Amino acid sequence: MAKAVEKSMSRKQLDEVIPFLSHKSRGDVKAIAIDYVTGLTGTSEGRTLLCSRDVYLEAVAGLLQDDIQSISKQAYKALVNLTAEDLVCPKLLSLKTKPNLLQELMKYVCNPESELADEACMLLSNLSRPLDCAKKMVEVIQKEKETLGFDKLIQVFCTEGYNPKAKLHHLGPFLCNLTQIPEARQFILNKDGCVIQRLLPYTQYPESVVRRRGIVATLKNCSFETDNHQWLLSPQVDLLPHLLLPLAGPEEFDEEDNDKLPVELQYLEPTKTREPEPDIRVMLIEAVHQLCATKEGREYLKDKNAYIILRELHNWEKNEAVIEACEDVVSILIGDEPAPEHANLKEVEIPADIQEKLNKASRVAKDAGGDAKDS
Repeated sequence: MAKAVEKSMSRKQLDEVIPFLSHKSRGDVKAIAIDYVTGLTGTSEGRTLLCSRDVYLEAVAGLLQDDIQSISKQAYKALVNLTAEDLVCPKLLSLKTKPNLLQELMKYVCNPESELADEACMLLSNLSRPLDCAKKMVEVIQKEKETLGFDKLIQVFCTEGYNPKAKLHHLGPFLCNLTQIPEARQFILNKDGCVIQRLLPYTQYPESVVRRRGIVATLKNCSFETDNHQWLLSPQVDLLPHLLLPLAGPEEFDEEDNDKLPVELQYLEPTKTREPEPDIRVMLIEAVHQLCATKEGREYLKDKNAYIILRELHNWEKNEAVIEACEDVVSILIGDEPAPEHANLKEVEIPADIQEKLNKASRVAKDAGGDAKDS
């Protein structure tokens, strides 16, 4: 009973505050109102309340482009916190008063003078996480490719200092989320576009773990496209060293083993360190695992001595998830080749009970992923 009364009072208070979230309101009053709403996003109950009516979300979204920057920043903060919940994302993208919210956010991010571009990137990253929302975003990007296309996004992401007032690191997870959709992967894997080649250096980007994580996840998503494996491993892309180098440490190998490695992994410095984030190490290994799907891929990885990099990683590793992922790949590289009819591991029929276990593991891995959240 007490909780019901408290909830009723909170809704009544919110209903009284919402009218002040208007461009016409006085700046000081508007600031107090948005501060109150942002405070609500810090609790589960508050987020549930704010998402219970579209009018609440519309009021907050309406302040994203307020004349007073501090108010816009608070509105972004509130929506970033709210969209950490997947169920909120489709609601926000379907607001009647904000039918072009996605286009507005992307145009804002692509404007090199936008002062809150980082906040907009965080919101895009969260909004694109649910599969249906990512699909909707890809459709918009394809429809408005002249101004908001993938080419523009890649340019913004890869241009150092594109916006002097923003780092734009959260474009990394945004790209990752988009590559849930086949059309986005096709763009990244366009053999004439030189797109994936521009992303590869970010597998080792010390300035931002967010950017690094986003691009490694993007590469992992793209590695599921088995038909592109030969090209990905070819000199045109040379993906393998970019996946293995972050996993390599300072260990020394004899000359014979060194000579088999890709040039980038030969005779590494004694100060060489591995990727510090376990979840990123897992994704790097999972991408390598995908490249083992075909006989040609397995032979290439064996020829390039990928095994010894994973062996030393396994000896060094303390994280159970990384160890398990590593062992899965090593077992393929040192095991016997399957029968010719099973040469493509993705075409092997998996028993229903094993498939359910794999699906469960996949859900657990997804739940462990990080969301952009402003606190």
